[in-house]
Amino acid sequence: MSQTTASVGLGLRLKAVGRWPLDRLLVWGIKLLASLRTFFNPHVIYKPLETNDLRVLALCSPLTTRPDEPVRCSLHHVSLEHAARYQDWEGQADPTLRLYKKTRAWIQYVRDKKAEGDPDFVRRGAFRYAWGDYMTLSYSWGVDTGKGWIIVDGRYVAVTESLDLALRSIQESLSTKDSIHLWVDAICINQQDIAERGGEVRRMRKIYGDSLGGFIHLGAVANDSDLGLQAITSIAKSVRDGFDCRKWLLEIQVDLIDGKENSSQLAIVAIMHLMYRRYWSRMWIIQELAMGQDQLVVCGDIYASLADVRLVLKLLVLNSETIAHIVGHELLNANISGYQSTIALLWWIGRVRELILLPEDRRIIRYSELRSPILGLTLIASATDPRDKVYGMMGLLPAALASRVDREDKNYEFTTREVFVNFVKAVIEVTEDLDVIYASHLQQSNLSTLPLPTWATDWTLMNARTAGIDNSLEWYFGLEDEDGAPPRAPMEDRSGTPPRADGLRKGSIRFSDDNELLFCEGIRIGSIQGFAAEIAAETPISSSPEVVIQPPPGPNPYGDIPATTNALQRTLMLDPSGRDTQKFPVFSLPWFGAEADSNAEDGTFTFGDESSAYFDKLREKGWDPIKFGGSFFSFEAVRRRWGMYRIAGRPLKDYFPEDIPDCPKETDFTAIETITANIMSRRLVTTDSGHLGLGPATVELGDGIYVLLGSSFPVILRPGKTDGHFEVVGECYVDGFMKGEAIEKLDDGKCILQQITLC
Repeated sequence: MSQTTASVGLGLRLKAVGRWPLDRLLVWGIKLLASLRTFFNPHVIYKPLETNDLRVLALCSPLTTRPDEPVRCSLHHVSLEHAARYQDWEGQADPTLRLYKKTRAWIQYVRDKKAEGDPDFVRRGAFRYAWGDYMTLSYSWGVDTGKGWIIVDGRYVAVTESLDLALRSIQESLSTKDSIHLWVDAICINQQDIAERGGEVRRMRKIYGDSLGGFIHLGAVANDSDLGLQAITSIAKSVRDGFDCRKWLLEIQVDLIDGKENSSQLAIVAIMHLMYRRYWSRMWIIQELAMGQDQLVVCGDIYASLADVRLVLKLLVLNSETIAHIVGHELLNANISGYQSTIALLWWIGRVRELILLPEDRRIIRYSELRSPILGLTLIASATDPRDKVYGMMGLLPAALASRVDREDKNYEFTTREVFVNFVKAVIEVTEDLDVIYASHLQQSNLSTLPLPTWATDWTLMNARTAGIDNSLEWYFGLEDEDGAPPRAPMEDRSGTPPRADGLRKGSIRFSDDNELLFCEGIRIGSIQGFAAEIAAETPISSSPEVVIQPPPGPNPYGDIPATTNALQRTLMLDPSGRDTQKFPVFSLPWFGAEADSNAEDGTFTFGDESSAYFDKLREKGWDPIKFGGSFFSFEAVRRRWGMYRIAGRPLKDYFPEDIPDCPKETDFTAIETITANIMSRRLVTTDSGHLGLGPATVELGDGIYVLLGSSFPVILRPGKTDGHFEVVGECYVDGFMKGEAIEKLDDGKCILQQITLC
């Protein structure tokens, strides 16, 4: 080290030592002054908000580097009337641009003006208001017991520890000199004014949608969070550049299996810890993320874009088995609930955004659009007050539905039970669809603390099964949020209409005066005569997951073995049209010999030398395991568990060949992922007419199967305690009754329409 360098280093250390008592004195003075102001005038002054007003925070840069210096900020009451230059641009811009796309277009316009040397744009940047502009902050509510204190307009204000951390993380980025302000719900809304609080919650969609951008604060630095965010940015760039990240992940797994160290493992583990954060499970963040502008995920002083986080999550999910080996099954299983919440939120948020960006006059209210993603996310999300599981959706729902649920100042006068029942009733009445009656947890009657009718949903209990026919297509659409990307429509038949068991036939739907009974119409199409063992993701749903009821000998409505094989694959994929079934010949995969036979007999799953040999031969024939998306072993375990279940008189294992064919070209390997997702918390079932189906794990021998007018799936109903009343067990895919076949029989006089009372 040179003498000059040593002298400079010594000078800096001496300067720091010299500042230490001064900084300590300065912080003491800041706290003393705030304490005095708080003593004489303890409350922040909130002036009433007009229709086009907003309160925003201006953050002050810290005066010292001491961690005990309080965050200082000032609260501003501002108008959302745009500045003249923005109004001029808006008048010339594409009128179809809405919210975040409009903001992006404005920012690009400003960049172009700066490049031209326009002095006004060089000086004021992209600010849209005379006072500057604002960004939003999304953070964790209600998960920490610690208290923090910040200084607002010179007075102490108590905040949660998570908010204090969030403000500290971004205060350097948003200092007062930049004229960028911050909207924070806990401070910018007068929490003591119930009317204002309700009004601001209802317009949160606009507040987030009109912001210039947003911060997402995940909480305190922990578990190498800085490494995780940096790795996310790097991996996302690699994915966009076309790098084969699946192969890279597999190489990490192979190194670990061989006992070699791989430095990339630490980065993957750090990323997974970020995905486990409790922030992602908050009910209120659904609309915050859906409506917010280009957002940055923050932890400490490291940032990554939300778009990059979602792109990397997609990579992790599509390589789930590889990731499980890299991070370890113990860590993954310990955090599986939080990880599932993150997957659902970040995967579907793009779809939520597309739906709520549609103008109200263009929004056709279909239950399928509410279910996936909005209602699906609601079941997974958490809320301190269970009623917020419904009220937290208000900013996302079409006005016709939200207006039936939102009672403004009286919302919290209703009990949780009343809120849940009224919401399901409103969904049915507005959509004229009954599919919501089987959105509930299969054990709701045993787990719920609310004595709900079986047709209503306790939104605090997460449903553990996929939603329905078009689930997988919506699942992939959720990550497509590039500008101009065409929306992926749900699966449709040749007429352009999604296939439905009711053939789009509408029936009479009404409720009893006390909202306890639902009256509808339906056709009985059969009963359950056999079912395979339950397939459970974690803890089994049913009380007898290992029980198998073999169907008795009977007719085969599909005819020969090839037709039965096709029906079986359609059933596993919940694909009545058979279009997706044609993309991947699942039943071309060979059965793995004696070891698989033994597993099918005793219900275990092992992967010894014989199975490994089959696996190697698969790869030689072009069945690349990487392309199975991390689901091959899950699928293998399932088919062995069901291997002895008899279908049309033959065990399932006999529908798979012994020889290994060459892998067909242009094969869509995601079919394996679809199957493994569809069968969770379900059983393979057989009806008294020999039809194949996928029913809920809680199905029982003799349960009745009905096609209800207003339901896309057949529904399993069980007699209730009162004669003539039925309880809803759950939906049941029945191949041969998914495209209106029961309605054709009704019209031909081969069956009758029944009046059905659900309790």
